Amino acid sequence: MNGDVIQIVRAREIRLALGQRIRLTRQRLGLTQSLLASKSVVSAMTVSRLEREGQGAVDHLLRVLQALCELDGFHAHVHGLLQKSSLPQNISELQRLARPRQRVRLRKPPQGPS
Repeated sequence: MNGDVIQIVRAREIRLALGQRIRLTRQRLGLTQSLLASKSVVSAMTVSRLEREGQGAVDHLLRVLQALCELDGFHAHVHGLLQKSSLPQNISELQRLARPRQRVRLRKPPQGPS
């Protein structure tokens, strides 16, 4: 782990990174969104949404990645992201990283005139 920092990767960050990777791979291969859509048997709108937002059906994502010959690369990429976001391996490590408890004292509301 990196010092005392636990890094949690948010789902949105993963989706955006995935979309960017799809776009860059498509461009590197010289494919248009329409051509990639045709090769992967999904709509051009689906390819566009996957690239922009990283959102779409898992089946469509897998078809696009297969058409780009990126299934293995996708697996490695996701595995790396999950490794970065993993929590401590045991409870003693988690306790070491946790902040000490602080006592909180509740205040009584001020008494108004009766």
